[in-house]
Amino acid sequence: MKRPFSILLAALLPAAASATEHRQGPLALPAVIHMLGKGQPVAVTVDLSLCSAVPNDAKPSKTRGGLRINAFRLTDDGTLAFADEHMTIDLDGKPIVQFLRYKVHPDNSAQFSMTVFSLPAYEQKGTTVEFNCAMDRGLSFFPTR
Repeated sequence: MKRPFSILLAALLPAAASATEHRQGPLALPAVIHMLGKGQPVAVTVDLSLCSAVPNDAKPSKTRGGLRINAFRLTDDGTLAFADEHMTIDLDGKPIVQFLRYKVHPDNSAQFSMTVFSLPAYEQKGTTVEFNCAMDRGLSFFPTR
C-alpha cells in the first residue's frame, strides 16, 4: 500500500509546485501580449465545460488542460493566436496526433479547435471540434517559469 501512495505522491509534487506559480491570478490579454513580446513564459489553461461547443448542438465537453505557449502570432487587429500539436494514443490504442489551435481577440472572446489525424498516414479522424470561450471563462493565462 505504501508503494502506490509513494508513486502517486511523486507524480503530484510537480503539479503542486507549478500550481504555486499561479498565485497572482490570471493575466489580462494586454499583459499576456506584453510578456510574450518580451520573451517571458506564459501558460494557458482551458476548461471546455465553461465554453460553448460549435455548432451549438454539438456535444459539450468537460475536458480541461493547459500548456506553456512556445510560439505565437499577433495580427494587426490585436488577435493573439497560438497552437500546440502532440502525439498520443486514441481509445483504441492507435497512435494519433492532435492539433490544438487557440485564438484570443481584443474583446476577450476566444476560439479553441482540435483536429485529430491518424498516424502514420496523417489522415483526419472525424471532424474538427470547435469551442467558443472567453478570457477567464474557459481560457486563462498565467505567468510561469
